Amino acid sequence: MKINNDYIKDFIKSYMSLSENNNMKELPGFAFDEPIVGFSRGGDELYDFYKEHIDRDFYRTPAEWLESAFGRSFNKENISVISWFLPQTADTKEKCRELYDCPAFEWTMVRVHGEECNRRLAKALEEHLCSMGYPAIAPMSSDAFSWGDSEKFVKISNWSERHTAYISGLGTFGLCDGLITEKGKAGRFGSVIVELPLEPTERKYSIYNEYCLANDGCQACIKRCPAGAITERGHDKVLCMKYHAEVIKKIDHERYGYDGYSVCGLCQTGVPCESCNPQKGRK
Repeated sequence: MKINNDYIKDFIKSYMSLSENNNMKELPGFAFDEPIVGFSRGGDELYDFYKEHIDRDFYRTPAEWLESAFGRSFNKENISVISWFLPQTADTKEKCRELYDCPAFEWTMVRVHGEECNRRLAKALEEHLCSMGYPAIAPMSSDAFSWGDSEKFVKISNWSERHTAYISGLGTFGLCDGLITEKGKAGRFGSVIVELPLEPTERKYSIYNEYCLANDGCQACIKRCPAGAITERGHDKVLCMKYHAEVIKKIDHERYGYDGYSVCGLCQTGVPCESCNPQKGRK
């Protein structure tokens, strides 16, 4: 059977169309709406750029991920990266839009249990491709995935789903560091690396923040941030993480009786780029 871009897209969308694969466990309903999918080649020069820019000794290129997993060398031109965006549902976004200090409980459950679904999707696609004879690995679902400290960026990982999505033609970055896709920025990203030459998705942008309306004076995400962690200069990760730990954790306990992993994401809702590319249709 020929594995092409449409086959991969159908696999991802079919997998996420089933409630047993796409849920928030104790809460009813789907965790995510229908995914969008993009593709890039392992030899894209941006992967080498990221390695040098982020941390050349820590960050891994697609070829390095495969080589580490399978113990042999790979021609990067025969490697493809499959990237996807799982949009938050309209109901979850609506609930978050009405809040200003802490996200809705549904949002937190998507971050916790929905992300588990995202990683199971990645693992399912990895295993399916391997069973068809194509070496594949899902970095975020791998034991080799790790986080590190960085003087330059505060926190870094050895694989970035958002940066991969940018290379794969899915969208550009916003002022708050979120990636704005054709279905907005409220959602989660995932990816799988495979030794299989697929057609790369055209990047319909040339600037890293091309879809962001901050270029035209928009300050919506600045106003949405309860921590004051977003300014015209960008996103302050230290202030953001401090608010998660000191404020949201307390609100989660008092409002929802929840004492697990605390998240925010208010800057992803109630903004023009919540559910679309706000530059689409503009000059």
